[in-house]
Amino acid sequence: MNVSVYKQGDIILIRYPLSDKPEKSIIRPVVVISNESSNRQDKDILVCQITTILRNDPYSFSLVNDSLIIPMPEPCEVRCNKIATVRVWDKIILDKISELTPNALTNVLNIVKTVF
Repeated sequence: MNVSVYKQGDIILIRYPLSDKPEKSIIRPVVVISNESSNRQDKDILVCQITTILRNDPYSFSLVNDSLIIPMPEPCEVRCNKIATVRVWDKIILDKISELTPNALTNVLNIVKTVF
């Protein structure tokens, strides 16, 4: 699949590798945080995990219906301090399921910046 299909703010389903068991993975939603220029250059995308375990900590962003183009099936949040690189060629990406609104994307990126 062409990496330029995915843009910053897209919510996609991927086979996410487990950090403690890299040979295993789970299917989970993530949000693309890298911009389109970076995505095209390296054929990789940077993503943050989305989880239904609500922590409400300083590195989390709650995904409410007005922050999404298509609502998620249950309450969830972006873990802005759980950043991973996904190689598009590895067939890890399964599907695009939603997209953040422009305001929500700005908020997520601002929280990501606090991680650094």
